[in-house]
Amino acid sequence: MMQLTEHGVLQIVDEDISSLYCYYDRDGMGYDDSFLFELQLQNVPLTPGSVSAIQFVLEDESPLREGIIEDVQTAIRSVDTQYDGSIVK
Repeated sequence: MMQLTEHGVLQIVDEDISSLYCYYDRDGMGYDDSFLFELQLQNVPLTPGSVSAIQFVLEDESPLREGIIEDVQTAIRSVDTQYDGSIVK
């Protein structure tokens, strides 16, 4: 489950990525909409300046090669306009 650490790192795990693809495949939701819906569902409030970086905690990194990084960055920027695109590896 997504988690925002006290240092502003948004951690995203495999289940989160799977859920986002499911919303797209099953419901036809756009990626931004499904990401924002999942944030609400998981009660992860994002406000301007709250996200300093993203950390993908994935067993299988193939989603990262499918453009998921850019999709997540775009979705975060739609809520947190101060997010600069940083990623923690």
